[in-house]
Amino acid sequence: MKKIYLMLILLFTLNCATSEKATRFNGMPAGDGKPDHYLRTTSYGLNALIIFPIKRNAEFPESLETFSDYAKKNKGTKFRIIQKETTKWAFLLPPFTFVLTPVVTELVGEVYD
Repeated sequence: MKKIYLMLILLFTLNCATSEKATRFNGMPAGDGKPDHYLRTTSYGLNALIIFPIKRNAEFPESLETFSDYAKKNKGTKFRIIQKETTKWAFLLPPFTFVLTPVVTELVGEVYD
């Protein structure tokens, strides 16, 4: 019964994206000059049967759109993605997560003025 409640909580809460901005990096320049700040955006979603998004698609294209929205909100005019990682938690609580799979995508990048 607890697993069912957990799955219901996951269904209704894994529908967001968070972003974290870092501006203190000791003034060290990046490869293309000095970025204004670094940005990490994490998108959370829920897939059906591991591959079909049902609550907020957390795959790369949608996560990139979210990243660029956060970059614009932080007054960036261009960015460069440094790292991308997508994790599908299909084996978190089998067999339940085979049916409803939490998905997390994290993008890290440099944002320039």
